Amino acid sequence: MSLARRSFLTAALGLLLAGPWATPAGAALSPDDSAAIQRAIHYLNGIDTLKARFVQISSNGAYAEGSLLVDRPGKLRFDYDPPYPILMIANGLSFLYYDRELKQASFLPLWETPLWFLIRDKVKLTDDLEVLKVVQKAATLRITMRDRKSPEAGTVTLVFSDRPMALKKWEMVDSQGIVTQVSLVDPMFGVKIDDSQFDYGNLQIQGSQPPKGRK
Repeated sequence: MSLARRSFLTAALGLLLAGPWATPAGAALSPDDSAAIQRAIHYLNGIDTLKARFVQISSNGAYAEGSLLVDRPGKLRFDYDPPYPILMIANGLSFLYYDRELKQASFLPLWETPLWFLIRDKVKLTDDLEVLKVVQKAATLRITMRDRKSPEAGTVTLVFSDRPMALKKWEMVDSQGIVTQVSLVDPMFGVKIDDSQFDYGNLQIQGSQPPKGRK
């Protein structure tokens, strides 16, 4: 799996959790679909902390595992298991993409990355994404969407178990038709997470410094 694909994974996750539930031109949501989407929004807004393992499988044969921490608002940590040396941290002000082997980091202001929508204070409706399909069956809810400004980039599907609702995985189909599934394993919600998990001050970083943040 390339670094670009791992970066796309995280960006796609943050983007879809923004919750922009507009529909494509000419499409219409049924009352049941609209109600399901509103339940998903309510559920996502109710998440304060999340701790889980994740398993990532792609149709091109790539496989990876790792751990995920979320502390809303503002904080997130994706930590890939070896052999992938990638660590990604949002600390409330900026987003770090770090290669442990190369000791190289890329920094972006938090509000300029799709990750901001995952960990912002409130899931909000925007015009950025369009819902393509809502499927409810067998106690599962699937919401498929794409970026309104870049529809050629592919689609993202959120997969929830339903009644009670819980986020189980997300699936991405990129512009080349490669399907990537990321499943949460034993997720725990509302758990205490040590703030040090989002501190990257002790990392050895060559030649790059975080941007000055804003609140």
